[in-house]
Amino acid sequence: MARNRLLAGVMMWTVVALGTVPALAAPGVASNKYIDMPAGAYVSDPAHTSVTARLVHMGFSNYTLRFDKAEARYRFDPHAPETAQVSVAIDPASIDTGSKRFDAELAGKDWLDATTFPTVAFASTSVDVGDGVHGAVDGNLTLHGVTRPLRLAVTFNGVGGDLIPLVTRAGFSATATIKRSDYGISRYEGLVGDEVQLVIEVEFTRKMFSSGPS
Repeated sequence: MARNRLLAGVMMWTVVALGTVPALAAPGVASNKYIDMPAGAYVSDPAHTSVTARLVHMGFSNYTLRFDKAEARYRFDPHAPETAQVSVAIDPASIDTGSKRFDAELAGKDWLDATTFPTVAFASTSVDVGDGVHGAVDGNLTLHGVTRPLRLAVTFNGVGGDLIPLVTRAGFSATATIKRSDYGISRYEGLVGDEVQLVIEVEFTRKMFSSGPS
């Protein structure tokens, strides 16, 4: 126990000596200001990142599903936050409804056709930082082989230290609505809703001594 406290103390003094913002040394959100994020490249933490979709099923329910494999990358400069770059890659074959049989159907040719189109991708083209907490990211969404512009409404949840020393963590929530027919997915139109609500929750991590993934 004493050795662990000693190591923690050494880590803390190392962080301070290297000029890192002291608040980021402790785990948890240290700031809700977007501008307080350190510059660098960030990658999503798969254990704390989720992409869910919701659409109407025959008027009976707002049916919800998720994708288990999603990765996001983020590059940020606090001196020019509007130049931030965001990309998201989703494996459509990782769709999860709670039913393996239904998962296979939705990933199949009549719906997402994950074999032919193995990646759902979003790449930002511009960032509106808004009030620093609520903003928007414009970009292009490629789904089912079709690319169309998409705006994400984004909320910055905060930045702070991780449980792992010398790692910065930041969190965002994002929402958008698309029409599946715009992407050539029109199976059971009239029975299954055309509008699909997307909800993205992502936590990014950045290592202090690495520029991170490109």
